[in-house]
Amino acid sequence: MYSPAQDIERIRARILHTIKHGLEFDLTTEQCKQLLRRHVNSNTTVVVLFIDINDSTHMSISLPPTTFASLVQIFSQEARLVILGHGGYVLKYVGDSIIGIFPAEYDNKKASENALNCALSMMLIIRECINPIMRSKNLPEIAVKIGLEHGPSLVILYGKSLDKAPIDLVGPCISMASKIMSAASANQILVGQSLYSAFSEDDKLKSRFTEIKLPTDKWNFHDKHTGNIYKVYNFI
Repeated sequence: MYSPAQDIERIRARILHTIKHGLEFDLTTEQCKQLLRRHVNSNTTVVVLFIDINDSTHMSISLPPTTFASLVQIFSQEARLVILGHGGYVLKYVGDSIIGIFPAEYDNKKASENALNCALSMMLIIRECINPIMRSKNLPEIAVKIGLEHGPSLVILYGKSLDKAPIDLVGPCISMASKIMSAASANQILVGQSLYSAFSEDDKLKSRFTEIKLPTDKWNFHDKHTGNIYKVYNFI
């Protein structure tokens, strides 16, 4: 398993190189597209990870455009490498947000563990690599919000050509992951009850989750099976 804690200096060197010279490689999503092409017009079970830079609107206004662009590029580059390193795929980049997916067709618990470890690794990289460099250059530090959910998602093709048409995921899983991320605070990892359920028999890991109560004006989604408020958990 990828462990950024063992590679802090190399990550810092890569970030400094990116600041000076730009991105080292294209942040392509082609690997994810290849995966999804196998499931067009059908459901595939995945863990969806949404990660978003907190308060990015203020940064985009207050920073010079080139500086803000460099910050987003650094964040996107490191997030992509962490997602790939934990067995995931980058579905898309949406401004300063990134959506990753972790295939869960054959092992829900393993995919969920990979996604959680990915989220923790990204927090570590921001804390130990990105932000120290931002401070040294008198630039604002960043914080992120992360939301995770597990479940089936429908793969749809926007066109007829399997090789050329845009491809995407739709459905309640990816929508809920987005809502969960939006409900998170800065530097917080929130997960939905479906992902939490993947660890129903793992008491050690379940002890790292705490159910949180969100105000109804911020969270008013219901479990379609029980009609109860859909539960959200903080992951420590």
